[in-house]
Amino acid sequence: MKYLLGILIMIWSVFSSAKDYPEVIVGEEDGFVDLTFTISNSKKLESGSYQVVVKGNLKGDKVGFAIEILPSWNPHAVEGIDDAFYWGEAFFRNTGSESENFIKSLATLYGATVNDVSVPEKVYAQVVGLACNPEKIDELPCKMKFFFNPDGEEDLYSEVFINIDTVAKELEFNEKDNDYRAPLLRSLLQ
Repeated sequence: MKYLLGILIMIWSVFSSAKDYPEVIVGEEDGFVDLTFTISNSKKLESGSYQVVVKGNLKGDKVGFAIEILPSWNPHAVEGIDDAFYWGEAFFRNTGSESENFIKSLATLYGATVNDVSVPEKVYAQVVGLACNPEKIDELPCKMKFFFNPDGEEDLYSEVFINIDTVAKELEFNEKDNDYRAPLLRSLLQ
């Protein structure tokens, strides 16, 4: 009886962990590393910002982070394109040990190593909504490009695509350029 109870508890813990930390899909095509997360929570905050939290199992590690989309977005027309590009701001937010694990796992996928991982509470990014208005992120999918340290030193400047679909509960963290790998890691650890 104790043996059977032990097996049932073990099976329950595996399925419970899979629900709380769904598998992160890793795409490695044409030399790029692209990650697809299941959104665990998304909501509008009292400040007017919109927060998206992801947690997942990335090659055996429990990883996670939050993205906070700030509320003010300015449309800018682009010649030859029907839809405006919306400029605004966001934060990459630390969610604890899961964020540290994310940076370590990302470094491994990028073929880099990081020591003494200490993720700040939040990391600022300038953001452009690519033919989408991030103010409507709770209604429509939005593809965005995040610029970390846009006014900073060149060794910290980096870009990454973050696509969010709150209806489908997916967040994609897609590499923009391999040359941004080291600066992106430094930016997220700043």
